[in-house]
Amino acid sequence: MSNVNQEFNPSDVDTEILGYLNLAAPKSFLLFAGAGSGKTRTLVNVLEAFKLTNVLGLVSRGQKVAIITFTNAACEEIRHRLKHDPVFKVSTIHSFAWELISPFTEDTREWLRVDLQKQIQEIDSQLSKARSRQSKTSLQNSAKKISVTKRLENLDQIKSFSYSPSNNRPDKDSLNHAEVIKIATSFIASEPLMQKLLIKLYPILLIDESQDTNRELLDAFIQTQQAHRDKFSLGLFGDLMQRIYSGGKENLNKQGLPSDWAFPSKSDNFRCPKRVVELINKVRKEVDSHCQVAAKDNEEGYVRLFLVNSAVTDNFELETKIREEMASITGDVGWITKVKCLTLEHAMAAKRGRFDKFFLPLSEVPSLRDSVLTGESKTLRFLTEQLLPLADALDRKADFETMRILKKYSPLFAEREISLDRISSISVLCENLSAIVADKNCTILNIVEFIYGNKILECPEILSQIITTKTLNEAFEIEEEKQNEITEGWEAALSSPLEHLINYKKYLNDELDFGTHQGVKGLQFERVLAVMDDAAANGFLFGYEKLLGAEALSDTDKRNINEGKDSGPDRTRRLFYVICSRAEKSLALVHYTSNRNKVKDYMLSKGWFKNEEIIFI
Repeated sequence: MSNVNQEFNPSDVDTEILGYLNLAAPKSFLLFAGAGSGKTRTLVNVLEAFKLTNVLGLVSRGQKVAIITFTNAACEEIRHRLKHDPVFKVSTIHSFAWELISPFTEDTREWLRVDLQKQIQEIDSQLSKARSRQSKTSLQNSAKKISVTKRLENLDQIKSFSYSPSNNRPDKDSLNHAEVIKIATSFIASEPLMQKLLIKLYPILLIDESQDTNRELLDAFIQTQQAHRDKFSLGLFGDLMQRIYSGGKENLNKQGLPSDWAFPSKSDNFRCPKRVVELINKVRKEVDSHCQVAAKDNEEGYVRLFLVNSAVTDNFELETKIREEMASITGDVGWITKVKCLTLEHAMAAKRGRFDKFFLPLSEVPSLRDSVLTGESKTLRFLTEQLLPLADALDRKADFETMRILKKYSPLFAEREISLDRISSISVLCENLSAIVADKNCTILNIVEFIYGNKILECPEILSQIITTKTLNEAFEIEEEKQNEITEGWEAALSSPLEHLINYKKYLNDELDFGTHQGVKGLQFERVLAVMDDAAANGFLFGYEKLLGAEALSDTDKRNINEGKDSGPDRTRRLFYVICSRAEKSLALVHYTSNRNKVKDYMLSKGWFKNEEIIFI
């Protein structure tokens, strides 16, 4: 028996949930699982215990338990904990939805036909109302209409559809993220056959981070459960206070779910120190009645709110001093050496992490933004998986590693037998490339030019086209305006120092001490320094100045709050809760504000911080 099973406590909420996963009498539930409550441990414990008595029945019927998580990383973590047992289907919501709809090619085709026709009608309506057909918006709509119309015309030629989330240039037959979710939602909500197929394959469906799951799809799952409550158990794991994306279900509570559901709760917080638990309880006090209790073994911990004049320009130097101050306050030198700095936007993290010169030019191009955030495109993978490892091996003079990389990727090793002259010439090329890499003024483009010119690696099309100053290949079917936009973005990114590409890769791999407020949900760090700077974020969805009292609520904020609609202050409060609840030992909050005194007075009146915990910088 595994350690997980040995830890299974019959008196715990795990036992309650296990009882709901009774295939003979299934019951659906929403588990409230606050920050640090051990939600994943409960999920794994319950499934391991469930498997002991139900696996044979599931296998004999060709059924599995489906578990949907928010990210690929979370999928891997749960698969690992479940020892990759095939009876458990662990996937992201998009992958799960695609698996359901992929066999239904004709139904998908007809859904797309109606949707594309609707898109064309909407574009025509917008164009008819435009003051000028030459405005930027009108030109974009015209280009979009051409693209949508062409897709509609080619629809009947598609034999089967595909879904490739990592493909930066999708094929004509591929569906995007949004379409996969919309099609699955439509099929489940309107087709009894799809509901029967779902429950036949997966009599139990468990959804992690359910508060951020697409609301329409979640409603379709709930509809399925209500129609088949004697055969299907739907289990939701989540916490509305940790909902940070706009597409989630707002009323994920007793009032918004069927009356025959169960509502177990995990109130312990095993992650955060007692002082942080006290803070986050006060942050959510005005929202709901949930209150967490710090586990008895949790340490006391530290919280500090540093208020900084928003006119300050040298953010990095100031935040370094704050880390030194936290080291003095806590007696923890880790504040100097190992801190997770959270920012509101990727751009802020890029500037602090010194990868902005590579990242920002690409992130500002709409068609490239998603891929640069994930690193999932052919060009980005070439740079991070081939060019960087080669440059690193050359810089370290690791000859064996250099040869391994070249043999794997280089066309210079395409021939079965390599002559001594060829080996000699390759050695000379490596020496010359090593000299380029060693130059402190070396840019990414310098390396790419040498690699391309000497056929050391096979460069992706966009890089070779930039180097040879040619236009993009017509096969990509990109309009001239967007083509120039992409090219300019890549040209600017490639002109950045090699160090910025190195740091970008570290950021993707979470090896850099920087992250975003939204991107760390589900993660935890010993020391957290959270930067709140509305002006630098250049956004409108979140506003810490309003949450912390420096600015008054707008009329729109007040109206949304009175009407029960999601508002900027509500979103910011939830995000603030998420970032505070990442800390395992100590928490430093750095707020750039136009009125430090006002923020201090407001925070003291709220009781969120003590007087000695608020520090002016």
